[in-house]
Amino acid sequence: MTDIDKYTLVSFAPSLVIVAAMIIGTFVAVRVLKKVIAQDAAKAGK
Repeated sequence: MTDIDKYTLVSFAPSLVIVAAMIIGTFVAVRVLKKVIAQDAAKAGK
């Protein structure tokens, strides 16, 4: 079984944080984009 020691965690943790930030950022960007598209559609419908 592979044990995670302190030195492995030092290089693994930042990578994990970056991946998590990219996933969360993607979901936030999609929600904002949907909101902006809805606003543009409402303006175009006037």
